[in-house]
Amino acid sequence: MVNFDEVINRVDSDSFKWDAANRALGSNDYIQMGCADMDFKAPVEIIEELKKAVEFGIFGYVTQSKTFEEGIIKWYQERHGVEIAKQSIVYTPKVVIAASLCVEAFSRPGDSIILNSPYYPPLDEVSLANGRRVIEPPLEEREGRYVMNLEKLETMIDSKTKIMILVSPHNPTTRIWTQEELEQIADFCVRHKIILFVDEIHSDFVKSGHKFISMAAIKGPIQDLLVLANAPSKTFNVMGCQISYLIIPNAKLRAAMSTELDRIAAYDANTFGNALMKVAYQKCAYYIDELNSYIDGNEEFMRTQFKRVLPKAIIKEREGTYLLWVDFNEQFSSEAQMMSFFRKAKINFLPGSHFGPHFHNFARINIGCPRATLQEVINRIEQAL
Repeated sequence: MVNFDEVINRVDSDSFKWDAANRALGSNDYIQMGCADMDFKAPVEIIEELKKAVEFGIFGYVTQSKTFEEGIIKWYQERHGVEIAKQSIVYTPKVVIAASLCVEAFSRPGDSIILNSPYYPPLDEVSLANGRRVIEPPLEEREGRYVMNLEKLETMIDSKTKIMILVSPHNPTTRIWTQEELEQIADFCVRHKIILFVDEIHSDFVKSGHKFISMAAIKGPIQDLLVLANAPSKTFNVMGCQISYLIIPNAKLRAAMSTELDRIAAYDANTFGNALMKVAYQKCAYYIDELNSYIDGNEEFMRTQFKRVLPKAIIKEREGTYLLWVDFNEQFSSEAQMMSFFRKAKINFLPGSHFGPHFHNFARINIGCPRATLQEVINRIEQAL
């Protein structure tokens, strides 16, 4: 059993989640629940493999591990029931880098990119930074679930709409798209000849009672328009090792993305990414299984406690990820009031405005942490009330 209850002080470890946020706030007194990494150690198998790499003592240029594709193929087959062809797999250091290169490869300045709101900000930023226009159709809430309105989207696109970026499961709403929804998205892209970039980095975080379906499992012509991105980073909390991958079934699209990666010299793995890929997908499935159960428990804890201390806050239904999407509109009169309260409580998270223009007075709260941290959050809320 993994000890997810272990509390580890990450302050002064050069953690982006803790140290960068503390610097921005000018204080080390905050509980950081913003950046989407977790406060858990990686699986012991990964730690041991990294130790071997360090003890070897030479940190020269490296080439991609021979086991790189094998682990990905095994993982997608066993976890998602999808057969992935070895030749379709392409190394990339980070998913966001891949998204930026996809925008460069398959659109031109002035073209449009579809990205549903609320959105993960770096995906919006890489589109705008490359001189593209971003179409931001807001997800609509129906019967307690966020859904896409593809009929409305039909009225928002034109011949210069070249790419759709789909986050699956969705960040920040946590939606896990159904088979029917994925097929409808696929049909939309095929009908309009739109490249579909799918970010599946949260795909291993699935709440009990839900099932994740990869876009790689959707048969038909969409496979010739698909650029799928994933990584072991969220699953095993190893973002700092910077190793990700693409699955691109179509050879022409794969060549175009490989050319873009070559253009920025992003064609070599790194020592630590290589090391963890030898064991992550081969030996560490138990870790994410136990972690999913722990995250479900964290959500239950937060729901119970919020009903008591912030009864007007609405925690939206979580389907995947280790995030909570919370509507504070009935609890606070404005996002400014909401943030002021939580600053007083010394709790930091990302407000809804961080994810686009349509979700002010919402918050994304990271519950990928020990239960004791969540208890301290509740204690601080009570003290601030």
